[in-house]
Amino acid sequence: MSLGDQNDNPVEEHECFHEDGSRVVYLPVTNRIADRKIRTQAIISELIASDGGERILDIGGNEYQSFCQEQGIEYTMLNLASPQRTGTGGYHGGGMTYDGRTLPFPAGETFDLVILNFVLHHAAENALPILRQVKEIAARYVLIGEDLTGIDYAASWHDRNHKHQPGGVFRSDQEWRLLLSMFGLPVLRQYVIRREDDVDPGRVYRCMYLCSVD
Repeated sequence: MSLGDQNDNPVEEHECFHEDGSRVVYLPVTNRIADRKIRTQAIISELIASDGGERILDIGGNEYQSFCQEQGIEYTMLNLASPQRTGTGGYHGGGMTYDGRTLPFPAGETFDLVILNFVLHHAAENALPILRQVKEIAARYVLIGEDLTGIDYAASWHDRNHKHQPGGVFRSDQEWRLLLSMFGLPVLRQYVIRREDDVDPGRVYRCMYLCSVD
């Protein structure tokens, strides 16, 4: 995915519209993970009104426990029982555990927001089964962060992805949008994450998709 001339303003957040009508929000250029966390908290606050009873499921993460507690939001963490043995991805334990393929929730249990931040490329062949189950338990929104790639991306980026997760599945923006639509999770907004060390400032390497539930 190319940024075109949208990378002309690296400091301020700005937006445009994708050809499918969804909003594309370009976040300021930063290498600080904390900045992304703060922006994600703002997204959560915008989506989930803290008037009691709201539930969030974070698959593969635990970054927003304190924030949700302060906001009065029930926050459930779901992670692998132990870290993966390959790659450089982080491990966020401390919550419920699962086998990496089957979500351990009974029929009818739902969450207002399900978060999968930079998780699905690690799941590889389990990514689509997980998405199918997420569709069943997400009552309102799904937020998915992913590293993007394509055949026209630099070889150095493909090398990085292989080292990050050997055997992982990294998809293009076009493929993610199609898959999400097929699973009944159309994209409402795409948050483009721009970093100072991006190989090509004119390309999108990381983003978060905010999806509604059909």
